[in-house]
Amino acid sequence: MPLLNESGRLAKRFRYLAVFLLFSLALVKFVFQDMRTLAFQFNDLTTPWVATQTFLHGMNPYNDINEFDRIWASTRIPLPASCPDYRCILATYQSIYPPTALALIAPLGLLPWHAAVYTYVAGSTAFFAFALLVLAQRLPLPWNDVRKLYFVAFALAMAPLHSGIHEANLNTLVVAFLCAGMGLLANRPYGSGIAIAMAMCLKPQVGIFFFAYPWLRKKWRAAFASLGACTFVSACSLIWLNIHHVEWFGAFLSQLSQFSAPGGRSGVEAPGPGKFQLLNLQILTFQLTHSREWSAILAWIVFALLAGVAIYLIHRRVSDENESTGIAIVAVLTLLPVYQRFYTAEVLLFVLYWAVENCDLRRAKAALLLMVALLFPFAAWTERSGIAMRFTEGNHTGLDVIWNDFLMPHMIWIELLLLLILIADLSTQAQRLPDGQVPA
Repeated sequence: MPLLNESGRLAKRFRYLAVFLLFSLALVKFVFQDMRTLAFQFNDLTTPWVATQTFLHGMNPYNDINEFDRIWASTRIPLPASCPDYRCILATYQSIYPPTALALIAPLGLLPWHAAVYTYVAGSTAFFAFALLVLAQRLPLPWNDVRKLYFVAFALAMAPLHSGIHEANLNTLVVAFLCAGMGLLANRPYGSGIAIAMAMCLKPQVGIFFFAYPWLRKKWRAAFASLGACTFVSACSLIWLNIHHVEWFGAFLSQLSQFSAPGGRSGVEAPGPGKFQLLNLQILTFQLTHSREWSAILAWIVFALLAGVAIYLIHRRVSDENESTGIAIVAVLTLLPVYQRFYTAEVLLFVLYWAVENCDLRRAKAALLLMVALLFPFAAWTERSGIAMRFTEGNHTGLDVIWNDFLMPHMIWIELLLLLILIADLSTQAQRLPDGQVPA
């Protein structure tokens, strides 16, 4: 018995040490990565900020190059030598945020550039931390339990979060809204629906499956609140554009087509390791087929099969007691079908939530072990080191295949493994009974 007690004390000390190291890692990243090296001149907020100013002026936020040039010139930030005008910037960073996103971030368009960046980074980071605590509150554990502290510390230390903060990407705000939405789903359905709608309006490709989840689970109050909020924001933004007679739709589609064109930012066939910072299935299937068309077909087939199984199991076996499993599955599915960059992997904190909640299960321990990779941006580090080029542009040796097919797209393999773990966990649970029925 004394030996068992000593073993338990050692395990508890180890857990507190892990929590301390994770909080320390998060703090170091915030100070030395996010704040000291924040990209002010050009970052992921540049194009939406310029588009928002154009939107507020009642002009086309997608192709009014003269207005774009005037707005950016007002910042007095010189363009790089490789880009003599804003048209060049727009060719690299297409304006693909929908009008609903421009309406929601319109207050940033009222601020000067540097003030807008400071305000967004500080505000979105603070809101993320608050929403994370709202989500953590749902864990059926006291706040002094090391597992709840571990969840918060791990989520704050995840590399995708800091990647989004460093680039001033709207994804930080999107994931914060999703945390709030999922955290409020059980007890405050209307607040949950509004939060999910805000994420959907900012980035539909990230929010779409979370938007669909309350409908699948027949959480009608949250579902209709989300639909109503989306409708309201959409109506306001479209009415504003219509009042100013802005022909925006064709220009928006043109920006999307440039974005998805071969060689664009969403391209899978580009040489070098940069493409491995994308998380969608097509990156992996392209490594197997070496064809843009066939890789897309194979990726959609695999996704459709996985999504079909997941939807069936969520519909049949998820209840209020195991809600975290369904939400975790939705989080992984979000990353697979379309263009998603590394910072979007922050949605995997819902998988972390499930793993912490079910930490006694072997599957949960396996998921936690897989997610350790999310603490370190391996693909970004490798891209910045010249040594990676000889693997990705080499002579297709055996080592080259291992590097390109397994090591560099490791995040996509992790996503697939996490999804299989969650599906396996849900498939072994008892079928959910219809409302009002009890087990025999």
